[in-house]
Amino acid sequence: MKSQRLKYTIINSTILTLIQVFTIVLKFITQTVFIKTLGKTYLGLNGLFTNVLSVLSFAELGIGTAIVFSLYEPLANKDTKKIAALMQLFKKAYYFIGIVVGLSGIILIPFLHLLIKNFSDLHNVYYYFILYLSNSVVSYFFSYKRSLLIADQHEYVSTLNIFLFLLIQTIIQIPILIYFQAYSFYLWTAIFCTLVSNVFISKKVDEKYSYLKQFDTNKNKVDKNLMNTIKRNVIGMMGSKIGSIAVRSTDNLLISMFLGIAIVGLYSNYLLIVTSISTILIKLTSSMTASIGNLAIEENGQRSYEVFKIHFMINLFLVSVTSGCLLVSINPFITFWAGKNYLLETNIMIIVVLNYFIDQLRQTSITFISAYGLFVPNGRKSIVEAILNLILSIFFMKVFNLGIGGTLLGTICTNLILNSWWEPYLLLKSAFNLRLNFFNFYFKLYIKNAIVFLVAVLAFYKLIMLLDDYMNFGFLFSAIINSLSMIFLLGVFIMLFYRNDGSIKYLKRIFKLRKSDS
Repeated sequence: MKSQRLKYTIINSTILTLIQVFTIVLKFITQTVFIKTLGKTYLGLNGLFTNVLSVLSFAELGIGTAIVFSLYEPLANKDTKKIAALMQLFKKAYYFIGIVVGLSGIILIPFLHLLIKNFSDLHNVYYYFILYLSNSVVSYFFSYKRSLLIADQHEYVSTLNIFLFLLIQTIIQIPILIYFQAYSFYLWTAIFCTLVSNVFISKKVDEKYSYLKQFDTNKNKVDKNLMNTIKRNVIGMMGSKIGSIAVRSTDNLLISMFLGIAIVGLYSNYLLIVTSISTILIKLTSSMTASIGNLAIEENGQRSYEVFKIHFMINLFLVSVTSGCLLVSINPFITFWAGKNYLLETNIMIIVVLNYFIDQLRQTSITFISAYGLFVPNGRKSIVEAILNLILSIFFMKVFNLGIGGTLLGTICTNLILNSWWEPYLLLKSAFNLRLNFFNFYFKLYIKNAIVFLVAVLAFYKLIMLLDDYMNFGFLFSAIINSLSMIFLLGVFIMLFYRNDGSIKYLKRIFKLRKSDS
């Protein structure tokens, strides 16, 4: 089972990461044409709609995560009857969610003008929003089937399907943007491709798990104890959902309300770049969630704790390298790609990358929290997180007049004050069940290592900027420097952990697992 778990982890991580890279390329191609044909205003409107739909997705209540978690045990035990019962339950839940999201979006339409500064300068906003809403609602009627693939450690099948139809969507959208310059046609294409993609994945799941149709769906119901567990997890995920929305999905809303839709367009380019890198790393880490969930069922807390530390060390290194690359190249890249008119100030760019660095460090904890199903205690924290983030973001924006930087500083402070310590504490207390001193664990693993790498990244950036002031190399130079930054930070990583016996032990464990797999 260990070798199979490692096998699926490697397959998911490799395929999902490669596909994500190709997906990013497609998104950049589409956004480049979008910028050239429709401009900042429509780019900002597109970014705003994305955030509005993220807020409306609160209706999902974290049921998707609860689905995946509740399927780990019956999949491991090959309990097909329980799997079929769960899938029928989730089908009904997602149909209901799709209807709720659609109705919520319709109710919001008369209030859209409150979210957009200078709303009167725009045309057909309501029509565009209905199309964007329709694309989101369509996906809910098939999402529950994708969840079965994810729980069964076959997420790559779903991801391949999504990528194929994104490719088709891109091929259709680019000529539409060039020849018609019509945002509505662009959205209609997205709706069509989303619908067809979901129909195909639905048929794929039906073929792969043919036993789902063998049970009487009227009599085969989820037992009472499992239903109560799912309800508790969903209630816990409600809090996490609120926190996630407040931290990740309100920035564009606040920017649009206070600064205008064109500024949202500028920020959207930075967000695309940072989110693209973040998504690759999240795919690398979250693709292990199902395997970690399986590990949690079959292994002891000490084993999971060792895997956790390996996971954190690798994530820290990847986040540090990508942060250094972003600092050096994000502004030169935007100048090369979209033009100087799409640049934000340097201090705002640094805050964007700093926010990425701090937020991305949480992914190890988030992955393990999901794998262990710690939704209820983490949900309580997320309610506080949502309130704190909103207050701090508005405070920095209005009182200190920091604009975009204010919204991001609110998120940074929220992560430092609350999330950075609470999530590892929750795992140490409720998942690993080990008698360890939390302060020593947190300081040695988190604080010390994060500070060393952050200082290394900032020092590297400062050195490169000093050189650039004298020589003005531009984008091509920054591309070369990115390669050097990886070598530099790899050197820091080796020096930091070379004499750490624990780290050597963890690395040996990885090679031992690979050897047993072969």
